[in-house]
Amino acid sequence: MPKDATAPIVETDTQNVLIPGVDDDSVFAADEEATFNSQSSRKKRTTVYESSAAEKSRIRMFRFFVVGMLLMTTVVTVTAYYFLDREENRNFETAYTQFARTLIDSALEQQKSLRDSMATLSNAVTAHAQTNNLEWPYVVLPLFESFAINYFKHSASEFVGINNVVMHDDRDDYINWTTAHYKDWIEESHIIRYGNTDLLDTDPTRYNQFISKNSPDGVVPDDVREYYSPRVSQSPPMRGYGPTMNLNIGSIGTNGQVTEGVIKLQYETLVTPLKPFNALPEEEHQNFHTDSNADNPHSFMYHPVYKNVMDPSSGVVATITSSVAWDASMQDLLPDTVRGILCVVENTCGQVFTYEINGKDANFRGNADTHNPKYDHLDVMVDLSLHSHPNFTTTPGHCQYSMHVYPTETFEDDYTTAMPSTFAAVVVVSFITVAMVFLVYDCFVKRRNKELVRTATRTDKLVSSLFPGDIKSKLLEQQDRKGSTFWNTGGERNPQSDINDRLAQVYPETTIFFADLAGFTKWSSARPPAEVFELLETLYKAFDGVARRRAVFKVETIGDCYVAATGIPDPQQYHASIMVRFATDCMAQMKTLTTELAESLGPDTTALQMRVGMHSGPVTGGVLRGSKSRFQLFGDSMNTASRMESNGVPGRIHVSQSTADLLVAQGKSEWLTPREDKIVAKGKGEMQTYFVAITDNAATTVSSLGGFSNESSDDDTTGSSGEAGNPPRKPRVSFEEGK
Repeated sequence: MPKDATAPIVETDTQNVLIPGVDDDSVFAADEEATFNSQSSRKKRTTVYESSAAEKSRIRMFRFFVVGMLLMTTVVTVTAYYFLDREENRNFETAYTQFARTLIDSALEQQKSLRDSMATLSNAVTAHAQTNNLEWPYVVLPLFESFAINYFKHSASEFVGINNVVMHDDRDDYINWTTAHYKDWIEESHIIRYGNTDLLDTDPTRYNQFISKNSPDGVVPDDVREYYSPRVSQSPPMRGYGPTMNLNIGSIGTNGQVTEGVIKLQYETLVTPLKPFNALPEEEHQNFHTDSNADNPHSFMYHPVYKNVMDPSSGVVATITSSVAWDASMQDLLPDTVRGILCVVENTCGQVFTYEINGKDANFRGNADTHNPKYDHLDVMVDLSLHSHPNFTTTPGHCQYSMHVYPTETFEDDYTTAMPSTFAAVVVVSFITVAMVFLVYDCFVKRRNKELVRTATRTDKLVSSLFPGDIKSKLLEQQDRKGSTFWNTGGERNPQSDINDRLAQVYPETTIFFADLAGFTKWSSARPPAEVFELLETLYKAFDGVARRRAVFKVETIGDCYVAATGIPDPQQYHASIMVRFATDCMAQMKTLTTELAESLGPDTTALQMRVGMHSGPVTGGVLRGSKSRFQLFGDSMNTASRMESNGVPGRIHVSQSTADLLVAQGKSEWLTPREDKIVAKGKGEMQTYFVAITDNAATTVSSLGGFSNESSDDDTTGSSGEAGNPPRKPRVSFEEGK
């Protein structure tokens, strides 16, 4: 990339100069004129500053003393508050971390216990089948309820069931087998668990003598499948002879995918998404929970039963289903005095829910993540999936769960006191008292000084807004050196003036930019002045912003003509390249802004295009003494730049031979396209010119290039300057003349 494309924009002396039309604070009413026009003004300014300096000197020592005391007070206050608050925060975070780890460890232990308990029960079923040489799927674990009671003690689960895998060819034989034994199995479980069969509905019509599925019409025969997963045993036991017996668990929701996943993965335990829990009567189910919310989240875990004990390769012949009550791992863990810790459980199926731990109770707070984001940095997380199979995460139907623990403001408040704030408040009151005494005194001094320096301040502000830094410095030096002024001379030369006192500066290497809006006259003639003003203000404000970023000096705007220069006030090695980039940015801004303004100013606003002309060469910048003087540029370079603009093409950048030579020297020859026809410029004759378009990656978006146009102006436009002693006319500003 060329050097000029990446070189930083050099800050110049103009960074502190308020330029009219760029900085809002530099815009003054027309009747406000600076008055450096008399010896008395100069003396008055000197007296103002001397008086102000004397007053400041008298209070300087007192101010230093007060400021020092205030600084010391501030340091003491902030330091004390910092250490006290940090200590309290450390205690809060330490306590929270301990309790959070307790909850995390409990949740992880529950998952491990569930899996271990399911594996133990699975081995018991397989061992029974192997010991008795039973053929699958005609296997049921005798005294199943006694195994289940022991299972619940170690797993903190609420429900467990066994589902045999029945191939379609074995379907009829399996139904005959369960029909012969189902009453004995269910009655046995009731006697073991309850000591009797009082809770058993012995209506035989509830039994379904077929592998069933749920439907809107009730329980119906299941579809033809490759295999089925009918329920054969469960605890707590069924309250009747049906309809759960022979119900194909794989036909319910995602259970079929989960069952298939268990069979394929062989040694993994899979967990379903959150499901409504209706395996138990409500009153029996509620005893497992610490609150009365019937929507406590539950999932179901599926674990394989192998044909041979602890041999996954022997094949999965049944699955064990067990419920996961997520609050079971959160109860009876923390002291009663600990309140306000949140456990947020989420899964890869897009579900999330929150429990709040208050002492020994876990209270459900809803199916959402309700923690305060300000505690994100204190998140303690654990993965509850506990898997090892490489295809675990891609197996459909199941969800992977994780738990996040966060504190709440309730918990934090138990570890926060008012001591840091109280101490800080006492010190701050003292600080404010001392500060008020100082401020009252300082206010009187400032009020007096404000009146004294107002004239000097406004004068400096006005001068800074009108002139570059070097011209401003010369102007002020000249006024300090002379008692006369040029402001109100009516344009007449002061006989005392010397040529060395001229407010002018030669800038030997510059690139001048002229741009106007093609089609503006026709557009503006059909609109009220307010809309014309809105368009120009919007565009020029954007151009001014580009000029600041590109270190381009804005000279002035007259009507729809915008004049700028590089190499002013400080030399710029790559002034031609900088100006090309500036022009490109402005054209892009023009296209964007006219599109945005089309809604309020009319669709034909988008037809407006910039016509840009550029020329490189020396200019003289200075102030012509007289009424309402301003900074201007003079020289033939201004005339040539104006000709480049007036003979240019809307939507393109038109440059002279001198600018093209500089671009070639700077390695930008690929930007240039020679114009096919040589132009004949007024006062210049025939000229070879070029069109420029940036082609490197550093360029901003170039606006759409327009075609060649015969539009031109015969005005002898020179922007803001003319040849010395014979200034040409200004750029077109009339809204009536054609473009």
